[in-house]
Amino acid sequence: MNLTSPRSWLLLPALLLAACGQTSPPSSTAPSSAVPVTTTPTQAATKLGVVEIEFSGIGSHLKATALRPLGTLDLTDQPCVTIGSSLLQTTADLGGKRYMQATFPVTNNCTTSLQNLTYVAVRRLGTTATLGDSAITSMKTFGGTDAAVSIAVQILPTQPLYGARTSVKVEQTTADLQVFDDTAGGELDGLQSQVDASRTTYDLLPYGFVTTTSSGSRVIPVGGTGQVTFALSVPIQPSAAQDVFSFRLLASAATNSVTSITQGLEEQDAAGRTAVETRAAALPGAKILTLLGPALTPTTQATNGTLVCHVRVAGPRTAPTATLMNTTGTLSASAPTLPIIIGGTQRQPSGMLTANGYQFAVNFIPNISLNSSVLSVTNSLVHPVASFPLKRKSALVRVDVGVCGQTAVQVNLLTSPFTPLGAGYQHSVALKSDSTVVAWGDNTSGQSTVPAGLSGVVAVSAGYRHSVALKSDGTVVAWGDNTSGQLNVPAGLSGVVTVAGGGLHSVALKSDGTVVAWGDNISGQLNVPAGLSGVVTVSAGFMHSVALKSDGTVVAWGDNGAGQTSVPAGLSGVVAVSAGDLHSLALKSDGTVVAWGGNGRGQLNVPAGLSGVVAVSAGGLHSLALKSDGTVVAWGDNAYGQSTVPAGLSGVVAVAGGFYHSVASKSDGTVFAWGTNNYGQSTVPAGLNVMIP
Repeated sequence: MNLTSPRSWLLLPALLLAACGQTSPPSSTAPSSAVPVTTTPTQAATKLGVVEIEFSGIGSHLKATALRPLGTLDLTDQPCVTIGSSLLQTTADLGGKRYMQATFPVTNNCTTSLQNLTYVAVRRLGTTATLGDSAITSMKTFGGTDAAVSIAVQILPTQPLYGARTSVKVEQTTADLQVFDDTAGGELDGLQSQVDASRTTYDLLPYGFVTTTSSGSRVIPVGGTGQVTFALSVPIQPSAAQDVFSFRLLASAATNSVTSITQGLEEQDAAGRTAVETRAAALPGAKILTLLGPALTPTTQATNGTLVCHVRVAGPRTAPTATLMNTTGTLSASAPTLPIIIGGTQRQPSGMLTANGYQFAVNFIPNISLNSSVLSVTNSLVHPVASFPLKRKSALVRVDVGVCGQTAVQVNLLTSPFTPLGAGYQHSVALKSDSTVVAWGDNTSGQSTVPAGLSGVVAVSAGYRHSVALKSDGTVVAWGDNTSGQLNVPAGLSGVVTVAGGGLHSVALKSDGTVVAWGDNISGQLNVPAGLSGVVTVSAGFMHSVALKSDGTVVAWGDNGAGQTSVPAGLSGVVAVSAGDLHSLALKSDGTVVAWGGNGRGQLNVPAGLSGVVAVSAGGLHSLALKSDGTVVAWGDNAYGQSTVPAGLSGVVAVAGGFYHSVASKSDGTVFAWGTNNYGQSTVPAGLNVMIP
């Protein structure tokens, strides 16, 4: 049933019993007279105890009680976790279902704090098996007879709800429904080992309810208290005689090192998404698990929410007999819009799960075993394996994902060594489609005078007043200003896969992941950190250098007067970097941009909501971002129009930021430039056609 659709909020008065009364928002009721349940120790293994939660009655007559089930004392050994009398219980009847919830106090009398203490649903095996292989141990009708066993698998977990006459809402202060990874070796198996590792008596189901403190913490300190809310829906039967009056849910306490938030079936609209994201933000590091119900759309899925398509509520893992939801879908993958650049951007293949008529983005874990000579993976980030001569390559890659029963899909990824554009202080340089080089703009230091006969080039870069080119054989050529030795390529340097021209220095990355630098060192921009390895791309700023490692982390050195080498703490998942005059940029694998350093002209002010970025370039005092749709976004200094992207510019595949101008090339090889033109640096040579990355 679509719980978030207005059509589903149909009151069924004929099905409501006289004893039910009117549905009302949560309010305190007299606590039940149940004796608090304390687990009892009998063996050495650490087990926190099995309890039954009994719901009986409806409306204002609802009672909820925590009971110790018979035959479970042999599974409990710590007399330290106590669940007390119900503090609050409510019901709401809507759409043919009765929503029930009850909140209980929990006390930690153990000798250690308890993290993510969760009451996980349990199905009991053997001669006293739970009903219908579910977590329900007993059910009675209003007529006093046993309810039909088939109803047991229809009693389903929910977020706690409160209702008016025509709708229900999630009670955010007690929203504690938790679902778990039910795959072999997954999260649920870790909890199972705390209860019955052999599964001879108890088998955990992948849902439960987590305990929190009054402050919202998931850690219950020694001697501390928390509360847990059990919330379930019960199908209303056609007649009062068949309707369920009471039932018991079997659950076991277990702790969990994984902190997660569940976006339930009742939270699949825009308001629900916001509420879930708010709950997650209050628990730093918490992951979000989004139930893929019929009402979910890509716009209502919580940000960074991992889709959950199947939640077992009855039966064994290998042959479930009932589910909370069981969504099927079709998995597909597509290559990034740009090839993976050797010594450059490491874009990921993008994945889509088509389900319920929508396409949901999913995160893949690339598996490069099919073409390990072309691509490699570190921390789920893809980067090329360089070989000489440098050239375009393709790799058939299997990407693994566990969602909706889909496990793997293949996609063809392309790699390229070509970096076609460079923008310096007052000149521009480009790699032509025939692997020769052209430069224009200021030539006072010879920076635009390309060495005669230079060919076989795969990448270019422009420094302050010098230019650098990388040849397909891994050697480097430089020309222009040499006042600080920035043209003095180290003798014998080879095996280079990318180059970068800085203010008065030059940097090269070798195929073995090490970095070489030469030229001016007044600010330590040549002082490559000792032992630095595993680098996949480098960039040179005016007096600093930046390197990206294969694990997605960033290292920077040199001038730090504006904080340009102070990499933000915890920055990871980076796929590209760029160094400007006094600032640095990083592109993350999720298509977002991080900036740090000097911000005198707003060059760090990444536009709000900017996403889908596939390449970045840091100019003098401005920044450029290329999006996957081929459009360009610029911000920062615009004194010369360098941040005013030409109207209608699209189909872009490469960008480069100079000091006061910007350059872009399109998929047809044409080039556009804008910004200052005092030396002709924005006057693109007629008929220029550059290499496509």
